[in-house]
Amino acid sequence: MHKDADHAMKQLTDEEALDYIERFHGHIGPYVVLGYRAGLIALRELGQDPFTKRAFSFTGFKPPVSCFTDGVQLGSCCTLGKGNIRVEDMAQARVRFERKDGSKTVEISLLEETGLRISGAKSWEDSEELARKMILEPDERLFAIKVDERV
Repeated sequence: MHKDADHAMKQLTDEEALDYIERFHGHIGPYVVLGYRAGLIALRELGQDPFTKRAFSFTGFKPPVSCFTDGVQLGSCCTLGKGNIRVEDMAQARVRFERKDGSKTVEISLLEETGLRISGAKSWEDSEELARKMILEPDERLFAIKVDERV
């Protein structure tokens, strides 16, 4: 049985979050960190209870962009195991979250500048350094966020 929708998930420090991501995903990179951040946006916009929402990730299954989906699962608690996330093969770091009742959706994609910064990383070390910066940056510097609420 899941907890009440009002329960609050433990807020992780940035370093705890990076450790959590690395332990699950195997390394720190921009796409997994950005997916995690997108999941946190979904929690903020749609509530903490993962059983009241679903996610549609448009990454497909080819790394590195597919790493975004791992981050989405970690940040939003919408998981393949729960069956409340689907992955579409569009090779885009983009995700749409929606309340299961259809009352609100949140679509999150990378800003063009964010994608250019990722493509500019020339090594694993550059990618990890960029990811460690991106966990600290404001949402509006990284993402285009579209919220649609139906009354």
